[in-house]
Formats: sequence, C-alpha cells, structure tokens
Amino acid sequence: MPPTLLLLVLLVSLTFPGSALAIYKCESGGQTVYSDTPCHNGKTERMQEITVNTAATDAALAQKQAQQDKQELQRLQQERHKQEKVDALQQEKRNKASAAKKQKCAESAQRVKWANEDAASASGKTVERARQKARRTAEKHHLTCGTT
Repeated sequence: MPPTLLLLVLLVSLTFPGSALAIYKCESGGQTVYSDTPCHNGKTERMQEITVNTAATDAALAQKQAQQDKQELQRLQQERHKQEKVDALQQEKRNKASAAKKQKCAESAQRVKWANEDAASASGKTVERARQKARRTAEKHHLTCGTT
C-alpha cells in the first residue's frame, strides 16, 4: 500500500469513526488520485473497503486498562496491608521493650534511693562501705537508664 494511501486511510478513519470507508483509485490524464468517492471521469478502481469501529475498540481498550488498573490496585493494597502488619508487629515489639526498660529503670532508681538512704543512716565502720555501694548503684543506674 503506498504511503499516501496509508495516510489517507488514517486521516479518513480519524475523521469518520465508526463508519465504513471505501477508497477509490482514479486515473485521469496520466495522474493517479486516491479518493473516497468514485471518479467522475477516467478509470475508477475500487481499492478496498475499510470498516472502522474506533468507539468499540476504544471502549474495549478502556475496559481492559480499567481491569488491569483494578488488578494493580488490589495487588498494591495487599502489599500495603502486609507491610502494615509487619510494621504493627515491629511497633508492638518496640512498645514491649520500652515498657520493660521503664520497669527496669524504675526498679534501678528504687535501689539507688535505698542505697542512698542506707548510706545516710550508716554509722561507724559501715559508713564508707554504704557510700561506696550507693555510688556504684547510682553509676549502674546511670549506665542502664542514662539518668543520675
């Protein structure tokens, strides 16, 4: 098919969607002309009839694209839900670890308080040992909890 005929078919199909198109080859005076109507004078040759149904084709393509989009959306939603479950489990683990650390730090702070009270009430030979124990308990608490 010559390029001009191809161009003509394309232009006509875009201009007249959903209709049947006939293409005629007209020869007159040594020139060849392609037209959608029969020649008035000269030799006429009917090339072919093309039925263009772009509306149905566009609708089918749109429906197929919509189906693909729906499947992709479902896949993405499933992936998101899966990731949300993983994130929720990780957050739960962090919350449990945080609660356990708070409990441990509260217990450690209580030991520091008791050690300081023991050092304050100590007498005689036990004073120095009670102060040392209070200091070490406070250092351990600081290392564990980051507070004094």
